[in-house]
Amino acid sequence: MNTVCMTCKVEVKNQRQKRNVHFKDTNLTIEYEASVCPTCGLEFSTVDQAAQLQFLLAEAYRKKKNMMTASEITIYRKAKGLSQTKLAELLNVGSASIKRWEGSLIQSRSMDNLLKYHLLNEFCCLEPLSGDREFSIPRVKLVLLEFERLLKAKLLKAGDRLLYSAKYLWYADMISYRDLGKSMTGATYAALPQGPQLNNYRDLVPFILDSNEADAERLSEAEVAIIITIANKFQQPVKAYKASHDEDAWRLTTIGRPISYRLANTISHL
Repeated sequence: MNTVCMTCKVEVKNQRQKRNVHFKDTNLTIEYEASVCPTCGLEFSTVDQAAQLQFLLAEAYRKKKNMMTASEITIYRKAKGLSQTKLAELLNVGSASIKRWEGSLIQSRSMDNLLKYHLLNEFCCLEPLSGDREFSIPRVKLVLLEFERLLKAKLLKAGDRLLYSAKYLWYADMISYRDLGKSMTGATYAALPQGPQLNNYRDLVPFILDSNEADAERLSEAEVAIIITIANKFQQPVKAYKASHDEDAWRLTTIGRPISYRLANTISHL
């Protein structure tokens, strides 16, 4: 049965459309097929056409952001002789995630890094302990000072054991790795009984205090936004401390062992 425009009472026609769209944080130009009234120009989309439009948006976004597209994931997975289940095992995710990424669901930056590693043999962005960033003591101080500004509380003190401040740092690094593809500070963390803790924190505190935050690479807008989100979520340090003990990234790591940034996708509180 042909679709008729309810306003003009004429039959709509299938035709190619071109549209500029603001999707997520990016301006995209996409071409798609839709049913259009030849008189008033109103668009009508079937369920299949709407699904295709969503897919095209996701593909255009991934291309713009230099991420693997759904088509590329499918093609390279098959070229490697991998089933969706086998690829999921390599990435430590459910097979449903692979199916969604080969559709309209956009993978996170950290998952995109892993997909490129296993499917394209790209070895960048895959340091699982430092989050693909060289460790920077001045940047640790810069991040902590930003938290202090937002929380209106002193986190970094002489002789401090980083009991609470390390939790803010850990969340900032893990969420940055998950969402942006690399950590903020390059710090490595161990799973200790008191939760995630900066490696060698006792030795590092004096160096952090003495460092000049002006020597650090400036925080990007996206990084500042992450810090703000964490500060709003955990307005008291004890909340960050307790929440970190609920995270699988800490619970799944043997006490005393380093926490892999590959577990960033398991963070549940943010």
